[in-house]
Amino acid sequence: MSNFNDLVEDYSTTPVPEGKTVNGLRLALVVVGCGIALPGFLNGVKIGTALGLPDAVLAFLIAGLLLTFLGSCTAIVSAKTRLTTYMLAQFAFGPVGGKFVNMVLATTMFGWFGVNAFMFAEACQSMIWNLTGFHFSYNIYIIIGSVLMVATTIFGFKALDKLALVAVPILLFILITVLVISFTKAEPGVLLATHQGTMSFGLAVSATAGGNMVMVAAMPDVARYISGKGQAVLAMFISFTLAAPLILTAAAVPSLVTGESDLLKILMGLGFGVPALLVLVLSTWTANASNLYGAGLGLAATFIRIPQWKLMIGAGLAGMAIAMLGIVNHFIPFLLFLGILIPPVAGIYVAFYILYPDKMKDVSEISKLPGTSIPAFTAWGIGVAVATATAFDFFTLTTIPSCDALITSVILYMPLEYMLNARRSRLESQLVRRY
Repeated sequence: MSNFNDLVEDYSTTPVPEGKTVNGLRLALVVVGCGIALPGFLNGVKIGTALGLPDAVLAFLIAGLLLTFLGSCTAIVSAKTRLTTYMLAQFAFGPVGGKFVNMVLATTMFGWFGVNAFMFAEACQSMIWNLTGFHFSYNIYIIIGSVLMVATTIFGFKALDKLALVAVPILLFILITVLVISFTKAEPGVLLATHQGTMSFGLAVSATAGGNMVMVAAMPDVARYISGKGQAVLAMFISFTLAAPLILTAAAVPSLVTGESDLLKILMGLGFGVPALLVLVLSTWTANASNLYGAGLGLAATFIRIPQWKLMIGAGLAGMAIAMLGIVNHFIPFLLFLGILIPPVAGIYVAFYILYPDKMKDVSEISKLPGTSIPAFTAWGIGVAVATATAFDFFTLTTIPSCDALITSVILYMPLEYMLNARRSRLESQLVRRY
């Protein structure tokens, strides 16, 4: 059993050793694998249809640059500390408050696991029916997909790394091939036309960036394995400035050419039978493995006595139950709300690192902090309230609610934390003089 525990060791509560790090390209493959998923494809199709290709590509690029900057901030912190998102949260929010934050993050991750598992089952059922004529229930596909993803993820980052090395090049090759074929079949007027759709340019940027904000906030889960801050920035540049716009464009162009909004139907219509099935399986596998991985790390940072691999199995079963019980449509609004809750967490732990870089180098410092950080929770709550107001159009800041939450929380947290720390230092000085 000890050999198995060594095999699944993933440093969920301790810094990643120097000898286990990877370069920026390897990390980029993992991040790209996390981002290639059915919801992302659907987003690319909707934006391309609403704006037309020129404006859609520009929206993808602007969102990619924003995500590159924010992702670089979180990745640099994790590269310097080698700690997970969930350990960083305990520094910023306190050892007790951090565990609450961790449960919010973990719930989001295994919730999205269930949503993706359901979408995978729907698409797989349709695909198998078109290819073979056989019809199986959703639950069979949910179980097969979930077991496959859990079996991979219990081996930690090393498994995500190996999966990405195989899956991402295949996925990119298929998507680029589809893109090239679509261009050859398209009339220039179709691709260059400006659309008067229901979506504004700002909303397109918001949807593209906002859909990836949870990934950016949880970036330390994988970026803690990066070899240095320069490699961290390189990985974010490859992932969000280069790969993400390319993937979204590869979804938008075939839709504009064919007039079809379902990517899998587009692939089938272009003659991509088995490759379409590969896109379906591999994209869901890599994305959902990442969701489950994040959930397991969050639970491991909270329930430190239970092995991480057991917690990942539990999270996988919970996600599978969400998918099988058919409550996905009711669960998505809740998950979207959590998407506003999570980005400020990233802003606050980055701000904590800026204020106290030396503290984050030693996990034993967590026990010396107040159980719950009042500045962190105050800034978090106000940031979420502001983002909720902007989401319902009471007023506008950046047009991206998750960014509104993040920026507001950071602006409030740093002075609040500074003043509270200064007050604490004065009290300690007075006690020293008194005794």
